[in-house]
Amino acid sequence: MSRIYAPVDEPTLEQIDQDAKEKGISRAQWVSTAIESILHQEGGNIENLRLELEQARTEREETWRELVQLRRTQEQSSTDIEQLRSKLTKLQEDKSLMEADLARCKEELERCKVEKEKITEAMKLKEGEIDFLRGHVSQLTQSISQLSLPPSQEEAKKKHWWSFWRG
Repeated sequence: MSRIYAPVDEPTLEQIDQDAKEKGISRAQWVSTAIESILHQEGGNIENLRLELEQARTEREETWRELVQLRRTQEQSSTDIEQLRSKLTKLQEDKSLMEADLARCKEELERCKVEKEKITEAMKLKEGEIDFLRGHVSQLTQSISQLSLPPSQEEAKKKHWWSFWRG
């Protein structure tokens, strides 16, 4: 077995002696146990640290993949938003055109209603005139039938009045 010499200050030496006395071992055994404990602990720590490092790398890679996926999703969402904005703008323009068409159609409908009223009024006036003329024609027909010549006079009229005297 080999020996190791190391300088130790007084307070540390007192703590080592006190702990060795409590455990019932010599100072050399206490130092040897402490060195073994530290070496095993460090070796375990190094392995634990390696595992933690691998786990951290794996988590970092997963986080990186998630970040890349989120960026792609964000870019796609931005593209979708731009497309929706352009569609919205087009729909708003279409709405404005349709509202203008609707207003124009309403105005035209009002003009048509006014024109219909005028035509209806004109038709009523014409019907009144036609009724008047029918009544007038009816009166004239009655007057003419009352003024018609008796049948014998009609023959005379056909032969002319001079031919009637000869006859």
